[in-house]
Amino acid sequence: MHRSHQKGQISETILTEWLLQKDFYVARPTAGQGPVDIVAYNEKGQIILLDSKTESTRVNTGRKTASRIYRSLTPVQKRLGVRMAYVDQDTREVNIVPR
Repeated sequence: MHRSHQKGQISETILTEWLLQKDFYVARPTAGQGPVDIVAYNEKGQIILLDSKTESTRVNTGRKTASRIYRSLTPVQKRLGVRMAYVDQDTREVNIVPR
């Protein structure tokens, strides 16, 4: 498995654990590729479609601090209402955008 695929799998696993701790049920599609990495739902009827991304930062010219590299949703993801879940593998912090 390529290193970037390993990082992606690790991020999805961390995200799954985070969602389970928040009392969500988690389903991961069996197909390898698709617009959704994780489907999460809870007993209140809330359903969240997530695309998991490993947190990446860069320092832009003229700035001193690093900022998140935001990924774009595909047109299909936008139609489905998919949200990005940025996962920091070092701290295990998860940020879902938009909140």
